Amino acid sequence: MKAVILAAGEGRRCRPLTQTKSKVMLPVGNKPILEHVILALAQNNVKELYIVVGYQKERIMDYFEDGIKFGVEINYIEQTEILGTAHALSKVESHIDDKFLVVNGDNLLDVSAVHDLVTAEGDYVILAVQRRNTGDYGVITIKQDRVRAIVEKPKGYCAGIINTGAYKFGIGIFEELPKTPISERGSYELTQTLSQMVEDCRDIRAVITKGGWSDAIFAWDLLNANSLALKEMDSRVLGAVEEGARLFGFVDIKEGSIIRSGSYLMGPISIGKDCDIGPNVTILPSTSIGDSVRLGSSSEIRNSVIMNGTRIGSGTIISDSVIGESSVLGDQLVIGSGPSVIEIEGDFQRTEFGAIFADNSIVGIRSLIHPGTILETNVKIGLGSIVRGWIERDSMVI
Repeated sequence: MKAVILAAGEGRRCRPLTQTKSKVMLPVGNKPILEHVILALAQNNVKELYIVVGYQKERIMDYFEDGIKFGVEINYIEQTEILGTAHALSKVESHIDDKFLVVNGDNLLDVSAVHDLVTAEGDYVILAVQRRNTGDYGVITIKQDRVRAIVEKPKGYCAGIINTGAYKFGIGIFEELPKTPISERGSYELTQTLSQMVEDCRDIRAVITKGGWSDAIFAWDLLNANSLALKEMDSRVLGAVEEGARLFGFVDIKEGSIIRSGSYLMGPISIGKDCDIGPNVTILPSTSIGDSVRLGSSSEIRNSVIMNGTRIGSGTIISDSVIGESSVLGDQLVIGSGPSVIEIEGDFQRTEFGAIFADNSIVGIRSLIHPGTILETNVKIGLGSIVRGWIERDSMVI
């Protein structure tokens, strides 16, 4: 079976992390989100892949190349104008001759979820999950496995069945794509294609999976996706662990890394290559640390994503945060975690996290970062600063 992976968009609501890379390349469990998707497809014997690329396409193509290293065959299709998911899917019509899957490259799917979609019956199938809070997702109404309605992003807090954006289609879908109405955003979306088909009484099925699925709509949602990714990993210690360091639970340490004496690691945790951790460091569950990270003595990291090449000073405490690549954080820095209200594209989002630092952030010693703080790319924070709010790129705070 073939699969189409939609990976052309930037992921605007995931800014500032997507100022330097597309959302599909953001790391969770020390792999790009897109890599997790590809591996889940491969383990379900879906190995002929067509990836629709656009924004930051070179990063994607350079990383995955022809797919051989990942056990798949990858073909790239460019969407030069980002006009929606229906428009993106139309680009691959000439390559499809039988039933196929469509998945988003920026939505984490595990092997079980993909299996449920592969084995589902019908020419038009939506993969769905049940959630207590539907949030900003599309909700579907189902009766006897048939979809009766699709409501895009209902307002307010409610439970329901969410459209994951993963589908199995017959080739007849390409006859439906030109009928897609234009959205309020001026794009052509697959959800609207399917809504039109439901209104026309077409047989649209839904399969509700209990497998893993996560969508990092906003930057702080990367923490939930990271937690899910870490649950799927194996515990392997290829690096060096000095005497006196203690490891508990599932801990993955890549070659070239060293865990120094007195450190305490409680998994699930993933640590990349060539890292220097400690001494006397505490790393608590659901934390990913990328390649070539230096973590100073007596620091504590919990439920966070630390990306490649970051330097973190001694005595630093980081909670529920995402730290971008090549950042430098001074000694005795504290990032607190708590409830926040963040404005994204004119909408206010209530959430709870520590901080989001985009790539190349520099924060001076003895600084205090309030919950909900967001630093765009290349921000510099002077020593002893107290910081809150959204700081624009290339800014200096003293």
